[in-house]
This record gives sequence, C-alpha cells and structure tokens, in this order.
Amino acid sequence: MQLAELAGLVDAPAKWVLNALAALEPGARYSDALARRLAVMRAIHLACGTPLVEAFAVAQRALRTWDGGVQPLTIQINDVDDVALTLDMYRLMSSFQIRRSLLLASDSSPARGRPRTRIGDALARAQDWGLDLSLIRDNLRKTPAERLRQLDAMEAFRSRTRRAGRSPSRSIPNNV
Repeated sequence: MQLAELAGLVDAPAKWVLNALAALEPGARYSDALARRLAVMRAIHLACGTPLVEAFAVAQRALRTWDGGVQPLTIQINDVDDVALTLDMYRLMSSFQIRRSLLLASDSSPARGRPRTRIGDALARAQDWGLDLSLIRDNLRKTPAERLRQLDAMEAFRSRTRRAGRSPSRSIPNNV
C-alpha cells in the first residue's frame, strides 16, 4: 500500500497522514489495520478535538471492543475522567469499506517516483525555440560503434592540433 492509498482510506490529505504517523508510529508499515485505526482516530479528533495521541489510543480500544454490530459503541476516553464517547462504529467502518472498495475498483494506483518527461517534447520545445537539431538527430541515428569511432577521430584531431600549436621554445637573449 502506498501513501496516497492510505490517505484515501483515511479520508485525509497525505501530508496529514505523514505528520500523524511521524508523531504516533514512526516507521509504521501501511496496512488496512493502520488505515482503520487512523480513520477512527481522525473522526474522534475532528469531532471532539481530542489530541492525536489520546485519540489514537481510544481508536485502538474502540476497534478492539466493537463487535461488528449496528449499535453505537460507548467508550471511556481515559481512566482518570468520567468522560465517555459514543461512536457510531458501524457508520465509520461502512464509510471506510466504501472508500476501500472505491480504491480497489479504481485501479489507478499512482506511479512511483517522478513523472517521466518525454524527449520528443523537449526536442520540439528546443526546435520551437530556434535550435538546429539536425546534428543531434544525425548522431542519434548512428550505432554506438560509429559514435565511438567518431569520438576517437575527434580526440586524434585534438591531439594533432595541440601538438602543432606548440612551437619550439626560443631562448631570449640575456642582454636585451
């Protein structure tokens, strides 16, 4: 599972999911169980303003105690206060399953890495800008062996012209 898929299951922006996981479970592997827990945690956080760490623990307890029934689940937020939270787990999980089935049915998983750029587009832009691409196209039509022979010939020419440009050292008279 990729980050975009996990964010889709949680119904949250990918940046929110990254930041929440960095604070709660660094290095966590993306899975359906984690997505369920994050979805319940996000619902608790948005509805009550409960801090993420506390909402994450409450979400875990809610998922453990929910029996899959239709009745709302009442769960105590913490052991110190007498504050309880009533969650419509059936509704939360059915929304999660809808997002999951849409994700599975879409079959449009995002590609990894940077999007590829097409060379043809770059060449067309360069030509539109006014560059002459005839030499590049001619060289690209050659085989690798022909390109190597051409490079060797250019290196030999460069070394010959360098030697020819050097003149023998002349001595300068001292009495000048």
